[in-house]
Amino acid sequence: MNNQIFNEANIIFDETATTQEEAFQIIANVAYQNGYVKSAADFVEALKLREQESTTGFKDGIAIPHGKSETVLRPGLLLVKYKTPIEWQALDQKSVQVALALTIPVEGASEHLKILSLIARKLIDDGFRETLITANDPAELVKLMDEIEV
Repeated sequence: MNNQIFNEANIIFDETATTQEEAFQIIANVAYQNGYVKSAADFVEALKLREQESTTGFKDGIAIPHGKSETVLRPGLLLVKYKTPIEWQALDQKSVQVALALTIPVEGASEHLKILSLIARKLIDDGFRETLITANDPAELVKLMDEIEV
């Protein structure tokens, strides 16, 4: 995967979030720190707005939260592993352990939605999902995400 979109700095092992709101805040803070968004607060609102449309909880403890907003400076992908499973209203009703969060600029949104589609297709692969959930080595996770051809 393009290292401007995803790299080791975009992997977060979060030990604090216990709610979806806190999970979104972690995502937005890292997106801000890594230069993907102008405002963490505005990006939290974009994530919440998208979640109101329909759940981004995929299955097997994985969610793909994303937000398209004027606050987004450039496309990005963050991988967040939560110590505490997060209640998410996922399609399979399971709590979320891993979020693959996307920052989607208003301009160029169609290109980033292509990335969303590629991620969703990759998540169908049992081995990919299992490694995503169980791996805790950042280098292994980067290698795994490099399997997503963008």
